[in-house]
This record gives sequence, C-alpha cells and structure tokens, in this order.
Amino acid sequence: MTVAVVFATVCEGYLGMMPHWDLWLHLYRGELFNAPTGTTGVRKPVRAGCLNLVLKTGKTERPHEYIPVGLSSNHAGWDSQWFYLGNDDGLLPAYTGRLITERPKNWTYGVVQVHQSWLDPLLDALKKLRVEGLSAALVLSAVHHRRILPSMSRPLRMDEMGPDVSSGDLEACRMSNEASADDDVAARVRAAVAGDFQPEHVNGFPMRPNVGSIDLVSSFLAYGFDFGFPSIPFLSLSLLS
Repeated sequence: MTVAVVFATVCEGYLGMMPHWDLWLHLYRGELFNAPTGTTGVRKPVRAGCLNLVLKTGKTERPHEYIPVGLSSNHAGWDSQWFYLGNDDGLLPAYTGRLITERPKNWTYGVVQVHQSWLDPLLDALKKLRVEGLSAALVLSAVHHRRILPSMSRPLRMDEMGPDVSSGDLEACRMSNEASADDDVAARVRAAVAGDFQPEHVNGFPMRPNVGSIDLVSSFLAYGFDFGFPSIPFLSLSLLS
C-alpha cells in the first residue's frame, strides 16, 4: 500500500512524529472498489481489496496540501488473480465470506471541526516540504536507502535513527545488513510511483536527523505545537470497521 507507506514515512522521517490520525483523515477518504462484470455500468462487489484510498479533492487547495503521490500503475485487473494464506495457529482473523456492497459512512469521515485548527502547523510543514521539492519518489528512495519497512515493529522511529544511537538498535530497524545499490533503489521507486526516477536522485531529500534534512522545529514552535496529538498504530485503518 504505497500511499500508506509514504504517509507514515513523511510523518516519522520528515515531520518527526508518529503517523497522525487526524492528518490522515484530513487528506484521505475511502472509496468502495467494485469489479467490472462485462456489462457497461454494472459492477460487482469483491471479496478482497474493496477499499480504495483516495486523496481528498473537495476543497480547491486540498490537493496542494500534500506532496505529489502519483502511482506508476492503476493495477487494473489485479482482482482477477488470487492467492491463499494458511491461517497458522489461528493468528489471522477468521474468514467470514462477507461482501461489502455499499461504502460505509465512516470511510469518508473527516476531522471534527474543533480539531481542524490543530492541523495548521502540520499543513504548513507539509507545504514547506513540498516547496522544497519532496515527492513520493524521494520518500520511497529514502526508505530503501535506510533499508527499513515503515510498518514493521522497530526500536527507533525513523527520525531517531541518528549517528549517536547504538549499532544494535540501528540494525534492528533494518531489513538487510547490506545497503542496496542506487540502481536497484531507483528501479524499485520507478516500479511504485510515476516518473523517471534515476540513481543520482536516491536519498536526494534526506530524512531527519541526517545532515541536509529540512528543519521544521521553528515552524512548529511558532504555533506552540504539541506532539501529544493522537497517532495511528501504523494505519490500522479503523475506517474499515
């Protein structure tokens, strides 16, 4: 789920905070995915992957409040292929066979009005990152460069992976003991997001706390920003229930 990976990385690696639930609700909504039937105008519900994540565009400025995230493909036809996972030890939820035929109202919920102003410092920080040139491609290249998986359990947040932490903690955050070649990283980025991303662009927009990362602390302090806002345990997406 590229959009979720990018969002979590922006929060941790560039804003310096855990993924923020209200910010997610402000930017994205859920749409119901139905499969084509072969008859024009008629679609059918699917048993998996029924939720599409869509950037909200209801307000004129809404699409410009976030960094560009253009996927390399719409993955058309993915639902025609299936695979099965064994539910070893019953750790996965039981299969119910349930079909969602209508979009639940909470898939389109936004931020409650009283909390909307709390997002101002975050939206200003996102604007600064966008103006400085941050894009989804650069975010993903930084993820691969650091060899991390945003959804994994880690002893350190991305913005805490500085030179002063122990090598043991750093290694516990990484998916591999060996760094990937820039050519390989660029190829992975091109496979995920649109654009002609080249090896020389890898890690071209450093994350916190690396040298060259964008300092947003002064912007947050101007608002008296409180990092005690609600966060998400990596996009568990309570929207789904």
